[in-house]
Amino acid sequence: MIFYFTGTGNSLYVAEKIQKSEHVKLVDMGRALNENIFNYKVEKGEKIGIIFPVYFYGMPTIVSEFINKLNLETEETPFIYTIITCGSGIGNADKSLAKLLKSKNLELSSSYSIEMPSNYIMIYDPANKEDSKITINAANKSLKKIIDEIKNRKKGYFVKHGISAIVTPIAYRFYGMFRKTKKFRVTEKCTVCGLCETVCPSKAIKMNDERPKWIKQKCSHCNACINRCPSRAIEYGNSTIKRNRYINPYIEF
Repeated sequence: MIFYFTGTGNSLYVAEKIQKSEHVKLVDMGRALNENIFNYKVEKGEKIGIIFPVYFYGMPTIVSEFINKLNLETEETPFIYTIITCGSGIGNADKSLAKLLKSKNLELSSSYSIEMPSNYIMIYDPANKEDSKITINAANKSLKKIIDEIKNRKKGYFVKHGISAIVTPIAYRFYGMFRKTKKFRVTEKCTVCGLCETVCPSKAIKMNDERPKWIKQKCSHCNACINRCPSRAIEYGNSTIKRNRYINPYIEF
């Protein structure tokens, strides 16, 4: 079984690659959190995967909230691995996950990171489609090795934390400050399709008077709304106006 969280498809891409190899069930943590589905039966010998993107060198709020409520019905200690997608480093995101799992009497057996195209459009211009494919194709080589090691239940933290681990406490504090919704706005390009409301895992968007409205002060900042809007009708202040939108080119939502 694989629990995954994705905003623009990178972590889903990784999860689907493993699913094809291992023939396992995929669980969308965002959807499960909103539907209050936290109890899962783990079969004997079944491996548990937790796949998500790093946010400010830590876990997205959706992930930490879901894992905190997760209940695995198992007769044995399961092999739990995590793969964290990132643009560069993952900080201490895997260690934070391990700590959270430990509080639930679960052990993180192995952790990996894999570089994928970045999508945090609020700060920088995401890569274009061609450059994104180059990054993803390079990631496939690493992913093949990771899949082999997961099959063999190899244990260990196979992540180079580097300097990102040192700045994690400071960087992750900024996540709480940055994930405000007040700068999101909708332009005249909006076709009122409602996709933004549907894809928001934080349930922060509601169609109001035939226009999207952000009804919560904070969201997870997964960027699904702004990147996946088919009309490019969502902006974040003025900083995103001329920037690329990013969706994993190999994923169909």
